[in-house]
Amino acid sequence: MAAAHANSGSDRTPGGPAVGGWRAFLNLTVPSLCWEFLRRNPAYRLHYDNLAHGGFDLDARWGLSAPADPDLSAAAARVVWRADVAPGLVVPLEHRSFGSVRPLPARAGTTVVGADGRHLRLASGLQLHLRGDAAADGPLMIVLSYDEDFNLRVRAVDALRRASQTDKPPRSRFTAEQRARLARSLFALDGSLRAQSYRDIAAGLFGDENLETDAFKTSSIRDVTIRLVRRGRSLMAGGYLKLLKAGF
Repeated sequence: MAAAHANSGSDRTPGGPAVGGWRAFLNLTVPSLCWEFLRRNPAYRLHYDNLAHGGFDLDARWGLSAPADPDLSAAAARVVWRADVAPGLVVPLEHRSFGSVRPLPARAGTTVVGADGRHLRLASGLQLHLRGDAAADGPLMIVLSYDEDFNLRVRAVDALRRASQTDKPPRSRFTAEQRARLARSLFALDGSLRAQSYRDIAAGLFGDENLETDAFKTSSIRDVTIRLVRRGRSLMAGGYLKLLKAGF
């Protein structure tokens, strides 16, 4: 595993001591959760270090358009995903020669230049992909591929429409139960990365008062904890890309 980086702007260093327990992850958007899983990946952290020394090109397997510092949260690192891996999150825009200019919603930070073009992150978390000579001040047109992900792309366009009225993230496609499971999986992954025992991880997830010390090895809570750890490791190893595809 790559050496832990110093905490520089994130709420906590990946794999470090938990602050707020698993519930601290409940308010994260799904794209931010995807980044949380990726930035804990030892292979990505090593790859980022090598990129910083100029020895490698960004590996397409991560789904990123530009390198992002794994020491930082999604907002602080200005994480931008490629449109082909996140059709429910990224809206491709091109220059147009007709119609009046419509201002874009409030942006979060400056333009990020990636391998596939320039990206803008909105306050809502939505991503705009400026292709070719498209400029943020327009005029712009939206480009939609009519493919198997068309419905996701249309949903992202609707999120852009709503972003002109509110900075809140679009309503999640995931249920509260699914989001809670993702939050628990991330917490369980952190415990696993710290080489905690299943019992210690379970105590953080469910509370000491719900554990029977003598019977833990045969308890259902232990089984659930093991599944959460495995789920967290699977998401860290690339499973987050399936979540990312849906967008929010």
